[in-house]
Amino acid sequence: MQKLILPFVSGFLASLFFREATLGLLHAAQLIDAPGFSTQPFLPLGLPEFLVNAIWSAIWAVPMAWLLRVAPGRPAPWIPAFVFGGIVLTAAMLFVVDPLRGIWPTGNMLPRFATGFASNAVWGWGALVFMRALMRETVED
Repeated sequence: MQKLILPFVSGFLASLFFREATLGLLHAAQLIDAPGFSTQPFLPLGLPEFLVNAIWSAIWAVPMAWLLRVAPGRPAPWIPAFVFGGIVLTAAMLFVVDPLRGIWPTGNMLPRFATGFASNAVWGWGALVFMRALMRETVED
């Protein structure tokens, strides 16, 4: 359970409480146009964008927990989680998910990359916060 379900739940919660909150703060500071918790339908599914992002974040949290070897008995990899979220999730968004939706990486990509990196890096940190908070020591016989 701690290797699959907990990272999944942690990634989902981190998307709602950390990633979307970061987007909301960036919007409140007038640095980006789109506010957090976008309810626009994500095509072709028709679900709100924030919910689809939370589901994808939950899926990405499982390999993050495995790659960073997140465990209660080990030191927390805070900086690698921050970097994983910022680079891997942003690259997946810009070069895989967006082209599948018909949004091609053209022109000046720096603003989209910076916004994606900031919100996704905070997601990585938040996912680790939830993983560490929800994991417990296992008793080995």
